Order: sequence, then structure tokens, then C-alpha cells
Amino acid sequence: MVMAPRNRPDAENAQDASADGLRVRGESQRLAAAVQDFLLDPAQRLTEQERALMNAMLHGLVERLADEIRVRLPAQLSPQSECDPAELVLELGRGGLLAKPALIALLLRRADLLRLGQAALGTRARDGSSLLQGWVGDEAPDVAAAAMAVALSRGAARDRFGRPGLELADCPAEIAVELAYDVAAALARRCGGRDEELVAAAVDLLARHDEGQRLDALEARLVRALQEAKRLDPTTLLAMAGAGEVGLLCEALARLAGIPGESGWTLFVDGRDGRLALLLRMAEQPRAMAAALLARLAAPLGLGDPVAELDWFDRIGEAEARAARNRLRLPPAYQQAAAALEGHARGRA
Repeated sequence: MVMAPRNRPDAENAQDASADGLRVRGESQRLAAAVQDFLLDPAQRLTEQERALMNAMLHGLVERLADEIRVRLPAQLSPQSECDPAELVLELGRGGLLAKPALIALLLRRADLLRLGQAALGTRARDGSSLLQGWVGDEAPDVAAAAMAVALSRGAARDRFGRPGLELADCPAEIAVELAYDVAAALARRCGGRDEELVAAAVDLLARHDEGQRLDALEARLVRALQEAKRLDPTTLLAMAGAGEVGLLCEALARLAGIPGESGWTLFVDGRDGRLALLLRMAEQPRAMAAALLARLAAPLGLGDPVAELDWFDRIGEAEARAARNRLRLPPAYQQAAAALEGHARGRA
């Protein structure tokens, strides 16, 4: 006797179909990530050091955010919201909440600053703290106050192991708001959906956020004070490079060039093919200063032959430097639109 096949309940069929769908989506996502990573230009790939630094800073930022929100919760909710920071980062990442270009750009910049600063120092034991401490005791009150603010901000951002970290105060307002609510929503899932209390805690935290207290803004204030004190000369610039104070050096060159700090950073960190030479030209630095700086930074920045970069410096004329300065002073959104239209026009041609 042939037995008819037994029909499984619809619920079981639906469960299997759902599991199969999840498995297929997971495999597709992994394959897509593998293809993207495999074909990525090696020059654009993050180094292991950059990846490790960015991960450490991201975990530290999320952990501090969670702690700040948790202490603002009613006493009965605080224990329920406790969680492993690594699990919290994983949950936010899987939810797509960490794929914020501005956040990744900030993490990458901080990682690059640390990497370049350490590379500029080489095997020497000293660091930029001696230079900064000298400014803290400076006879010019504005220089001393600005240097103290930078020193305090850097100290506050260090983690429990003494490593440089990232604070909510370092984030632009838009990213700070998004991250605070992201973490609050993740904690709410552990508190039985007590949304109002978590939102109130995030709002209270954000009320204290001040973009003027970002480390980038404080360093810009120090550079401005040095310039007003007539101290932003080649000797100071070389001292910044020698002390591994890459952030201050980049800000100083941008200020002397009369361009936004972000534009200066872009030219500095990707300084090959004459980009750093152009920044030095716009900053109206003498050739001897340019040669010394290029020689010191060639290896950390991956510039290759510093003599070849100095040739770029020699070839850039005053008119070219002035045209570049005027272009970089335009609003970033306008620059992006103009570049997109120019690229489209070239493609059609």
C-alpha cells in the first residue's frame, strides 16, 4: 500500500521558507561584501592599524554614550539597561545605524592623525605634549588659555588604558543627535520599550553638546591665537611636525593658506602628486621650509621621493596657487556640484 505524502502544517512550511530566505539573504550580503572588498583598490583599503584604531574609538564612543544615557534614567531602569558595549555596537551595526559617512570620516581622520603623528615621531620618546605644555605656560594669555583647552580635551577623551578616544563632544551636531538616539533606542529594547524615559535621557545629554568644544574647534582656536601672537612662523610649523602635532600643523597651514580646515586636511592627508606642495604654496611658505617639511613628512604620508614633491612645489606658480585658493573657498556643496557636472560633461564628450 502506497502512503500518500503527509502534508506539513502551513506554519512549519512558512517557518522553513523564512529560514531559507534569511540564509539566502545572509549569503548574498556576505558575497556582496566579499566582492567589494576583493576588488577594492589596495591604495584605498584601510590598513590593519587604521581599522583597529577606528574600532577602538567607535566602541569607546558607544560605551560612553550608553553610560551617559544610563545615569540619566530612573533608578529602576538603569540596571535593566546594562549591556556589553561590544554587543551594543554589533546590534547598531547590524541595524545599519553606524553606516554614517560623517561618522566614519571622523573616525578615519582621528585614526590618521594618530598614525601620522606616531610616524612623524619615529622612535623618539617625546611627543607633542612637551610642545603643548610649553604653550600652556605661554606669556600670551590667549595662547595659554587655548593650549590648556586643547590639553584638557585630549585628556578627557582618553580611555581607561590611556589611549586616545572620541567623545560625543567631538562629533558634529547632526552625528551627535543621531548617535544619542541610536543608543537610546537600543537601550530601550532592554527596558521593555520605555521609550519616553530613554528619549528624555538622550535629550538631556544632547542639551550639553557644544560644537565649539570639539577638539578640532579647540585646536583651530589655538592656531588662531598663535597667529595673532605673530608666532605662526616656519620654526613653529617645523616644531609641530617634529612633535607629531599633525592636526595643529594641518590647521596652521590651512589658516595661512586662507582656506577651510577641511580642505587643508584633504590636501594634507592625500598629499601626493603635488597636493601637499600646493597647500604649502597657498600658505606662502619659503622653499627651505617646504623642503624641510616634505622631507620630514614624506614617509608618514607615503609621498615617495620628497625631491619629486619639491619639484611640484617649484612648478606651482603664484597664479595657480591663487586660483586654487579661490576655488577652495567656495561652499563645499557648490564645489561638489561643479565637480559632478564637470565629470558628466567630460563623460559625454
